[in-house]
Amino acid sequence: MILILLTSLAYGVSPEYTYISAGEPAPFSGRLFNDEAAQLLSDKVSKAEDMCRIELDYQVGMVLAKKNEEIKEIRSEHLYQKEVLVSKIESQQKRIESLEKLKTPPKKQLWFTLGLITGVGTTIAIAKAVE
Repeated sequence: MILILLTSLAYGVSPEYTYISAGEPAPFSGRLFNDEAAQLLSDKVSKAEDMCRIELDYQVGMVLAKKNEEIKEIRSEHLYQKEVLVSKIESQQKRIESLEKLKTPPKKQLWFTLGLITGVGTTIAIAKAVE
């Protein structure tokens, strides 16, 4: 219905208004509205701005809610990935520590003493063999 009112503006034609009684011929061709119909059109035009604002606020709210949900999902995924990486690092640190324990003998003094005695004994045996 708003288009009916706006089409006259689009063509550049001035709107014409006249009041006629029942049974009189219309002075021009076009649409004829009674007072109630004209009031209804006027009310719809005045409410259109409010309805547009309401619809705009609703659509903006929907887009914002969707974006906030996406942000929460991305943050949650980031937190999950971070926790996975931290747990991998912790397990690798434990593996490194266990491998370092395997690398070094548990009783260093025993092995040093045993190696020293063996080395000295071998040296004396070779020295006696050479004499």
